[in-house]
Amino acid sequence: MSITVVTFRDEPSSDDFARLEARMDADAGVIDAIVAADRMIASITAAKLELIEFAHLTQVGPMPHALAEREFRAELATALRISERSAETLIDEAEILARYLPSTRAALAEGRITPRHASILIDELGNLDDDERAELEQRMLDAADQSATSFQRAVKRLRETRDADQAIDRHRRAFEKRDVTTQPGRDGMGWLVVHLPAPELLAIDSRLDDHARGLARLSADGRTMAQLRADAFVDVMLDRDSRDSRRFGDAKPTVVVTVPISVLMGASDTFAELVGYGPIDAATARELTAQAPVLRRMFTDPRDDAILALGRTRYRVTEDLRLFLAVRDGRCRFVGCFRRAAACDVDHKDDWAEGGHTDDCNLGHLCRGHHTLKHQTRWRIEAIHPDGTVDWVSPTGRRHRSRPARAVATRTTEQVGADPP
Repeated sequence: MSITVVTFRDEPSSDDFARLEARMDADAGVIDAIVAADRMIASITAAKLELIEFAHLTQVGPMPHALAEREFRAELATALRISERSAETLIDEAEILARYLPSTRAALAEGRITPRHASILIDELGNLDDDERAELEQRMLDAADQSATSFQRAVKRLRETRDADQAIDRHRRAFEKRDVTTQPGRDGMGWLVVHLPAPELLAIDSRLDDHARGLARLSADGRTMAQLRADAFVDVMLDRDSRDSRRFGDAKPTVVVTVPISVLMGASDTFAELVGYGPIDAATARELTAQAPVLRRMFTDPRDDAILALGRTRYRVTEDLRLFLAVRDGRCRFVGCFRRAAACDVDHKDDWAEGGHTDDCNLGHLCRGHHTLKHQTRWRIEAIHPDGTVDWVSPTGRRHRSRPARAVATRTTEQVGADPP
């Protein structure tokens, strides 16, 4: 015989109800405070954009010149510690709100919409004709009580179905911005970001699936579909057979690695440095070094891993000095720029014709845009320190510091070129 035991909870006392009610009121108060803070953020964002528009008009003027625009964009980016692309977006948003979307600007200032909702309206309505924009703006502001994702879909659908010609023009402008960029990741990995028209993007995606399935049939080694797709992409780009033991196949990419001698001998697993990326593990460094067609030697101080400076007395940058600068800088030396050194110019801080030396304390990598900025605007380099740190001064006198990818050890004249202790 089985016995079923049923336990009945006692009816909560009136004191329990009171405590529960008080707790719910307190929770509601916290949510109200969060909503109020969110409205404040929206209002402050509107104020920031208004100030950006004012500064832009003041420093650049109503008829902007390309160099003046670049000068101001760099000033804003370094002051806010953001990328120049992000600064450009802020400048564009501020201008569009001020000139074309006054109702959106007012709604943001009053906290009735979030900054994300405002950005959606800017992106979707900013380049429409005045009459059409005003009508759509009001209709969409009335529907801004939904999540940003739902709101974006609603705005996009309304915009695209209302004027097909505008969609064609927008795609034509977007097509001109197609690009491929790299972003360093963690643990020796990174991202390759491709911005392409949707049809080509989907075609490439489908092609990767086909290649991945082919690899799966040839080698049942337990790789996932995601891994197979990634390997298929590398195989195609490097003209490599994934069954080939050579990491780069027949390709001979330019890869510079600084490796402590103890790592090459297998006596240490200390991190090496992949120029243009950062630290990599010892096993990867040994593999890359084994496949390198030419080995280049660069000494590092065993006490702090700082690279040793090389002196030069002539104008032409030698290959050794160029390699040294690439390892030290790693990227463009303008504040916040991450364009790889391989894509940059080696620039003299003080011109050779005016007494500047061709050595590491007067040379640094600058991408073409920031090279132009240094020579043709009021931005200037104040100093390049012996450790490779660069001090910049903006047009308004703000000082910014750009640190090297690798520090440089200070050495006397007798020590330069000598074997490290």
